[in-house]
Amino acid sequence: MNQYRKSALGRWGLALLAALLVPGTAAAIEAQVYAIGDFVPSGSGGCGGKDISHWPPMVDEWYDHMAVHGHSKDGQYTNGNMTIQRFCDPDQIAGCIDYQRADEADATMIATHGSDSGDHWAGTMRDSYAGHCALDAGGTADDMHVGDYDLEFMHVSSCFSADDDNLSGIRNAMTDPVDGGFAHQWDGFHGIMWIGSSFDNDYEDFAHDAHSTSMANAWVTNHYRNNSVDCEWYDPWNWLGTCQDQCPVAYSIGSTESDVLTRLLYERYNNIFSDPTGKNWYAWMAYDGCNSVGEGTWNP
Repeated sequence: MNQYRKSALGRWGLALLAALLVPGTAAAIEAQVYAIGDFVPSGSGGCGGKDISHWPPMVDEWYDHMAVHGHSKDGQYTNGNMTIQRFCDPDQIAGCIDYQRADEADATMIATHGSDSGDHWAGTMRDSYAGHCALDAGGTADDMHVGDYDLEFMHVSSCFSADDDNLSGIRNAMTDPVDGGFAHQWDGFHGIMWIGSSFDNDYEDFAHDAHSTSMANAWVTNHYRNNSVDCEWYDPWNWLGTCQDQCPVAYSIGSTESDVLTRLLYERYNNIFSDPTGKNWYAWMAYDGCNSVGEGTWNP
C-alpha cells in the first residue's frame, strides 16, 4: 500500500489526503534524458564505474513515450562528455551550464551509478570537471541547484538517489539559493535500483500513467518491486546477489502543508501547477516496509 508522509522542519506525521487543487496546465513540456552506460575507467582518466549497456535504452523508453503524449524531445544525451557541467549551477562552480542542459527542460531524467554520500546522493560522471567525478546533490552539497531556470521535474534512475536518511536535504538541490526559484518534484530510489530489459516497460508505463494519475503515484507504483512476488522473474537465479525490494520514492516541496500534499497527490505531466514559493514543507510517497539492498528497510 502506498504511504504518504509530510514534514515541516523535521516534524513527521500522517499526511492528509484532502487538499485544495491549485491551477494547472495541460500544455506540452520539454523532456531531456542523460544516461551513462559506458563508463570510463579511472586508469584511463575517467571516473570509473561498471558498464551497464542497457541503462540508456531503458530510460529512453520514458523519453520516447513522452513524445507519444505530445511532449517535446528536447535532448537525448548518452555517454560522451558526461560531466557535472551539464547539471551544476554556475553560481556554485564556474563554467557550469545547467541553464543550457538539465535545468533548461521541464522534465529531466538522469541515469548513472549513485551512492549515499553522507547526507546526499552522489551520481558518478563519465569524466571529471573542476575536480569533480561525482554529481553531489542535496544536503550540504552545492553542485546541483535546479529550478531557477526552468526545471519542474527531476527523475533520477540511480541507486541511493532518494534514501530515507537524506530526505530533508533533497529540497536543497531543488532550489537556487542565489537566484531563487524552485523545482516541483524529485523522483528517485531508496537503496539499490535495477537495470535491464525486464524494466523497460516500467519507464514507459511511468510516462504513460503520469498523465492520468499523479506523477508521484505513477513513479512509485511502476518502479516498485517486491522480493516475494517479483524475484522469480527479475532475478530468478539470484545473479544480482539478492532478492530484496526495489524501493522508488517520489518527493515534493512546497510552502505549506496543503501545498506540498496537493503537489504530491495531484500533479501530472498534463496538470502542472505553478512553481512552489517555498521549501519549508516536503512530502514523500513510498511503500512502508520496502526492504532495499544497501539501505535496508525504508524508515525515514
